[in-house]
Amino acid sequence: MAVFVCCLIVLEGCGFRLRGSVGGELALPPLYIQSSNNNPFVNELRQALANSQTRVVSERAAAALIIGVGAEQLARRVLTVDAAGRVQEYELHYAVSFAVNDSAARAVLGNQTITLRRSFEFTGEDVLAKEAEEELLYRGMRRTAVQRAMRRLQTLAAPPSVPESATEAVPPL
Repeated sequence: MAVFVCCLIVLEGCGFRLRGSVGGELALPPLYIQSSNNNPFVNELRQALANSQTRVVSERAAAALIIGVGAEQLARRVLTVDAAGRVQEYELHYAVSFAVNDSAARAVLGNQTITLRRSFEFTGEDVLAKEAEEELLYRGMRRTAVQRAMRRLQTLAAPPSVPESATEAVPPL
């Protein structure tokens, strides 16, 4: 038990967090999300921002930062076929891009593209189940993309690091 507690203390001390945990408050000014209508990525991003205590405003003029989100791109391609030419495995592609500008349209975070790939086995049987599995994989990729976007947005909230040598006073000549 003592070893476990020591491990937890060491992990907490070095800043370790479980992957996907954005953690607490994201210190960003009010945001406006600009995108095409009915974009599922934007809905999940908006929810993740709300969970991190970042205010998402509904009017562009009230925002200090504007996140422009492109449409989701979903695609699948045949990965393997059997000897008879029937598909055995597909590869799913998911991509979404976004950029962050300030209210004066200056780039704060340049164009960011998040691309994910997953493969899944496909048989001619259970077609409905395989379609449901494909949809679940796309939803999982969307969640992963939102987590990656949140981590990239966290870089905007982090204060710039100043080297220790820069903070020391320079002695007079």
